[in-house]
Amino acid sequence: MPVDLTTTFPRRFVPVGANMGDWTQIEPLFRRLLDGTPDSPAALERWLEDISELKAALGEERTRRYVAMTCQTDDPSREQAYLDFVEHIIPKLKPMAHALDETYLRSPDRRRLPARYALFDRLVANRVALFRPENIPLETEETRLKQQYQKIAGAMTVQFRGKEHTLQQMAPYLEEPDRGTRQEAWELVARRRLADRRARGEPADLDAVREALAARDIADRTRALAPLSRTPDATYIDSSGLTVDEVVELMAKEVERVCSTQS
Repeated sequence: MPVDLTTTFPRRFVPVGANMGDWTQIEPLFRRLLDGTPDSPAALERWLEDISELKAALGEERTRRYVAMTCQTDDPSREQAYLDFVEHIIPKLKPMAHALDETYLRSPDRRRLPARYALFDRLVANRVALFRPENIPLETEETRLKQQYQKIAGAMTVQFRGKEHTLQQMAPYLEEPDRGTRQEAWELVARRRLADRRARGEPADLDAVREALAARDIADRTRALAPLSRTPDATYIDSSGLTVDEVVELMAKEVERVCSTQS
């Protein structure tokens, strides 16, 4: 069913004008939820809907900042807006979200909710079991490093057949049927990444990368558990030089052949 992206959903719990990037406006909403004591299955459902609305509003704020940053990775104001949310909002809301999960699990009405909540119930129980406060700063640092990686990668470009491309724009060429095109694209991207590593004083050797990939592939094919190797009864299709449609056509013919021999 098609989705109408212009559809809006009016808020019921989070004030329309609330700034989801301001902790002084976010914390009271969490406090209201933690102070609330649902006294029936219907009240518990309503409470869960309010939590969902708050999390959705926070998720929207994070996504807007993330998209704005990735659309222009050389804009320091967009970068800082995203990092502010990652470093100053998320670490504060995670313990409060955990407290809400614990409140839900303690509710005597939890077991009286409709059956559609069964999966949600297991997810919350797992979240509580896995939560560790000491992981929060580690997760924050991981997100910050990912952002720095995206900034570095976004600034990387290569000249490919007379035109400048970002590394993301090179991705389709890595899936081209022509082996020469794939190899040319891969080597350009790899050399560009290695150039940045050298600029940072890190060891960078393209031949070493190739050897490491080859060793990984051998390990994957020969490992005892679920090796990535062709089974004896598998059909091998060499897709070199073929388009996607041509590969699909060959696969369809092979399926028809096998089915005809089994009928």
